[in-house]
Amino acid sequence: MKDSKVFLQLEPKIKAKPGQFLTLKDLATVYCLDTSLQKKLQDIKIYRTPKKSKTVVVSVLDIIEKIKKNNSGVDIVVFGNPEILVDIGYSDIKGNITYYLRILAVCIVLFIGAGLTIINFHEDVDMESAHKNIYYLVTGEKNEKPYIIQIPYSIGIGLGMATFFNHIFRKRWKKEPSPLEVEMYLYNKNLDNYILDNEKGNKNNRR
Repeated sequence: MKDSKVFLQLEPKIKAKPGQFLTLKDLATVYCLDTSLQKKLQDIKIYRTPKKSKTVVVSVLDIIEKIKKNNSGVDIVVFGNPEILVDIGYSDIKGNITYYLRILAVCIVLFIGAGLTIINFHEDVDMESAHKNIYYLVTGEKNEKPYIIQIPYSIGIGLGMATFFNHIFRKRWKKEPSPLEVEMYLYNKNLDNYILDNEKGNKNNRR
């Protein structure tokens, strides 16, 4: 077969719908000097997602088996992870009212929890007395309600957190990710690795 060497760059993770047929182009980037062969391979059906599972793992061996079934003369070179994590989502979940109610409930709980944390911290360190002392040191006068210090301080807490997490403006003022984004990236990466190992273990137990 002319120019039968095929290069596959596997995706580490993809999203799919329940019952969807995944073709080779969904799972990997395909390159071949023979463009007609490349288009043919891209449309090969590799796997059909189950309707009840949330995640499945597609092995590179399953992909090679499907390709070799009708293209035995193809020489396959694979790059990337040996397994692909398929995240099976439900397309109508965002249209469900309970989805938005759960988001609202989480936001309320987080808002109350963060507020109580800040209040308890200020009570522990006696921030009110600190503001009074600062006002006295600067002006030489005693004031039981130094709003001129408390109001900017309160605004500064919010602006400081927004600056730290790099989310003041819609357009970022610096290119590097925020600490929260880094933590979320590491969390998602560890979660994906756990799911991959767990799914592989379940697959081996079923054999």
